[in-house]
Amino acid sequence: MRLVSLFAAVLITILLTLPLSAAQRPNVLLIICDDLNDSIDGMGGHPQARTPNIDRLAKQGIRFTNAHTNDPLCAPSRASLWSGLYPHNSRSFTFAHWKKNEVLAKSVMCMQHFRDNGYGVYGTGKVFHNGQEAYDAYTEYGHEASFGPFPWDGVKRAKRRRPGKEYAPNWKAHPASAALYENAQDIENRWEHSFGPLSEIPNWKPDPNNGIPGYRGWRLYNEPFRYVNDDDRDLMPDELSANWAVEVLKRKHKKPFFLVVGFARPHTPLYAPKKYFDRFPLEKIELPPYLKDDIRDCATSIVAHQPYGFQRYKMLQDAGGKAMWKRWIQAYLACVSLVDDQVGEIVDELNDGAYADNTIVIFTSDHGYHMGEKDYLFKDSTWEESTRVPLLVAAPGIGPGGGTECGHPVSLIDLYPTLVDLCDLSKNPNAKTNGRPLDGHSLRPFLKNPRGETWDGPAVALSMVGGGPRQLHFTVRDGRWRYTLSSTGEEELYDHRTDPHEWHNLAERSDMSATKTRLRKQLLRLSEQEEK
Repeated sequence: MRLVSLFAAVLITILLTLPLSAAQRPNVLLIICDDLNDSIDGMGGHPQARTPNIDRLAKQGIRFTNAHTNDPLCAPSRASLWSGLYPHNSRSFTFAHWKKNEVLAKSVMCMQHFRDNGYGVYGTGKVFHNGQEAYDAYTEYGHEASFGPFPWDGVKRAKRRRPGKEYAPNWKAHPASAALYENAQDIENRWEHSFGPLSEIPNWKPDPNNGIPGYRGWRLYNEPFRYVNDDDRDLMPDELSANWAVEVLKRKHKKPFFLVVGFARPHTPLYAPKKYFDRFPLEKIELPPYLKDDIRDCATSIVAHQPYGFQRYKMLQDAGGKAMWKRWIQAYLACVSLVDDQVGEIVDELNDGAYADNTIVIFTSDHGYHMGEKDYLFKDSTWEESTRVPLLVAAPGIGPGGGTECGHPVSLIDLYPTLVDLCDLSKNPNAKTNGRPLDGHSLRPFLKNPRGETWDGPAVALSMVGGGPRQLHFTVRDGRWRYTLSSTGEEELYDHRTDPHEWHNLAERSDMSATKTRLRKQLLRLSEQEEK
């Protein structure tokens, strides 16, 4: 009997270490939003955020409460996430197309790795940055990314380079938003500052002197977008993508699937059906925590990095002060609520369908977004509001699940190796290309024990901003501190235990020397810099 038991134990051990066949591997559903900060239930962001469907998903898995982007800007963040390489290692930290990057062009993107290993790969919406989608990596692709519907002045423009593709700069700001620009004539990207419900149908009056024939109505994918009321209208891009994802989940799949859904909202312009604005009465809107002259003790090179965020906040203030600021927050929360409803549609189908018990679900965002803190209304900063992202992971059969939380610092660089680990794929997808190993680490240890500290990854999450190798500013976040080192050598240090809004830069205090030294060493090691 003992020999039989011993043999059985050995056999089980061998079977558990054998690689999974393609048919045995779990499915993957990954939902990524654009510009979504911590304004969701359970993240401690804006207190009036309402996201019951995202919260329902969080209760099925692990909520990572200290997760961060590696570059708080759309294109480099997504290129890093899908390649599994830090932006400073790939030298991809601008809006340049990732396929023109020498390192990334020879890297196997996450969805391609899954397709190479027998998965059916499906995508819809904004997965990579606009115009940079890896269409050839998909078995099937749904709907094009779009921030629409858009106001249109009736002027016909250049033909599209690809069916369904539209480029936001071709579109105009909503005519009802003219007050925003009265004192901001030089503001860039005027199209993206507008906000309001779809019920405010844009009406461009003819202006023959300027070649504007005039047009009343919305446009989407360069076609008229019909809107009568919230119950009688065409669907927005995020709604189209959600419906398409539901249809994919309804299918009978003969092999495991990898489904990635990219929602455009709450990226600006902040348009949504009126019912979402009605959920947040304007007279009850709360402003975010705010400290006047907050940037006076910040590093000058960090403040100077991205003037656009300060210009956008000033534009709001000049156009109406707190009243206009509240309108913007209402619009942002409305767009978050729109996304939450789409998440609910997808999760409902997954939970009620055939794949609930063998599908890994991940929900996240490409980066955070400031809502006026530090007089800043944008992303692309080294501060908490910009780098922190929601991250929910539900992996059936692994760990406690059930709405537990993990406070260990992690980042989006860890998603690719996590999925490779959970789905038992090759851990070095670039072995036959550029040979580069993935920079992140599998989150499996935290899925099994959310309060554990034993894993192969770093003790801090690394983020960076910048436009070139000599202009990079790095920041790290551990369980208590944020430490930032700019390209000029300036420093910032914030204690999140006593200062969660990063109002007081402690970098100049002598009693912070040991803390700075420890965090600086970790930052330099991860960013592969030498001590200066």
